[in-house]
Amino acid sequence: MTTPRQIVSGSSAVLLDFDGPVCSVFGGFPDHQVAAELRALFDGALPDTVDQSRDPFDVLKYAATTGNYPAAVERRLTELEIRAVALAPPTPGAADVIDAFAQQAIPVVVVSNNSAAAVEAYLQEHGLADKVAGVSARESADVDKLKPQSYLLLQATRLLGVRADACVMIGDSATDIKAAWSAGAKSIGFANKPGKRTRLLDCQPTAVIDRMTELI
Repeated sequence: MTTPRQIVSGSSAVLLDFDGPVCSVFGGFPDHQVAAELRALFDGALPDTVDQSRDPFDVLKYAATTGNYPAAVERRLTELEIRAVALAPPTPGAADVIDAFAQQAIPVVVVSNNSAAAVEAYLQEHGLADKVAGVSARESADVDKLKPQSYLLLQATRLLGVRADACVMIGDSATDIKAAWSAGAKSIGFANKPGKRTRLLDCQPTAVIDRMTELI
């Protein structure tokens, strides 16, 4: 059986999810507070599913269905994400993994539904910016470009000048695995919470890990 470490070493590049594999974006500034601040931008009642959701992306996706709110909600979400990453706990072993990939000359692009500005702020703050080849992340309110769609992954492969099937996507959610399937890339699921391994395996990733350090 091919190990996660062998999958990485046999790949031309690593496409690395941000929230989960690198840090817990809303670990210091809870996601439900962010969602509440986004809801405050709307006039009038919201659908119950949006009004009660803890997930800021549910609010962003709803905003994308309206005519007047998408840009304002996306702009505010970016501001709140930047605030959140300043408090975000690093994922154990993540910095070591990124450093190891850099030493092995394996290019890494961070591929995230979080804003590019927030990802870049975190990488700069933690001394990781010069160890990654780039960032392919949210830059607009166009939710159709976000994972599980393949857009951000394929944007990353174009940045690197490599084929998607030569890359491996590492992420902690079904959307990461589905995006990898759609792009034609290999995938490694990061089961960082109880019960997640089963959910990830249902998406048929190439492999699943429980700790980031299993990659090195």
